[in-house]
Amino acid sequence: MSSTQIEMMQKVLNSLSRPDKGQQAAEYCWVKNHRLRIVVTKTSMRWVVRFSWKGQRYYQSLGTFPEMKFAEFNQLAYQFIADVQSGAYRKGSRLTVHQFFDEIAVPYSRKHHRDHQTFLSRSKRVMKTMGNKRLADVTRRDVEAFLNSCSDLANATVNRYQAFLSKLFSMAVEHEIIDKNPVKGIRKLIENNAKDRILSSKEVESFCRYACEDSNFLHATALMISLLTGMRIGNVITMTRTMLADALSSVLLPMTKSGKSQRIYLSSPAQSLLRKYLNISFNDWVFPSLVNQGDHIAYPRACIERIQRAMKEEGTLEAPFTIHDLRRTYATTMLIATNDIRLAQQSLGHSNISVTERYAYYQNTHLAHASQQTVDAMLPNFQFSQLD
Repeated sequence: MSSTQIEMMQKVLNSLSRPDKGQQAAEYCWVKNHRLRIVVTKTSMRWVVRFSWKGQRYYQSLGTFPEMKFAEFNQLAYQFIADVQSGAYRKGSRLTVHQFFDEIAVPYSRKHHRDHQTFLSRSKRVMKTMGNKRLADVTRRDVEAFLNSCSDLANATVNRYQAFLSKLFSMAVEHEIIDKNPVKGIRKLIENNAKDRILSSKEVESFCRYACEDSNFLHATALMISLLTGMRIGNVITMTRTMLADALSSVLLPMTKSGKSQRIYLSSPAQSLLRKYLNISFNDWVFPSLVNQGDHIAYPRACIERIQRAMKEEGTLEAPFTIHDLRRTYATTMLIATNDIRLAQQSLGHSNISVTERYAYYQNTHLAHASQQTVDAMLPNFQFSQLD
């Protein structure tokens, strides 16, 4: 790697040439102190400190240009050097939240998390707020301030952000970078997890009719499979041919949200839909992307919005619904048809029946009928007319 001496002025830095993609990064050192450097790649310019002390080499990345100006880098660099020479430096203690996330949390998530993309997506808002703060400097007050800034989000979503931060700082504790998790002790917000939006029979028929007519047949079919099987849409769009049984009688999901594998048994309509599109699928994905080669289709948000607009124009849409409400509709319909919540639990792949109770519920008419049946069974001969 080259190491040319330069003045760390904005004009000079802006004029530095960028290596082509695949070429080795170029490293430039400050003419007044060769320990302070900037590493230039095709896509970034990174401030680094590189030096030796008592026979040991030290290297620290402190930020990127132009987000971090040289004056700030200069101050951080000299503090880092002073900490090393005074013995106050502890490996990793100067890592920023963003650096720790990139170097430790992302590789861990890629290896262990079932939904790595969601983990990455959740990090964006966090890094924008506290990414440049040192891990060791983040306090409980900082965390609470961030969570309070998420007031535009639902309580459940804010709690997911809190869980993200708790995991991140727990990992920092495990790596002995910080001594205490600043998220510990912060109470979660109360969530309203009771959902009762399911599609009526009329809505289901209308939904399927417009899905069959939609311009994006792959996205529309994925939505119908979610409705006809109760599968999460994430599991639907990531299905591969190898997960399907030979006769298309079932789908074996190797990993679900509960962390376990699950076999989904397919009805005749679901089998017919899959058989139709397997004939035109051109790789191992059941729903291959026509945009990104080698990938599966994206989340079909635009498609369900088109279908709901058509339903609204027709007059069959009773209220807006989400993609996840298709799964809830399947669960509730199964519960009403079978009168067996354990069956619904197993079909949905829930590890706890209390979760199923939030998805599958009896409609008010069934509850009223059940109440009448119960009283009739308790008092078959009692005449309530005498109370009038």
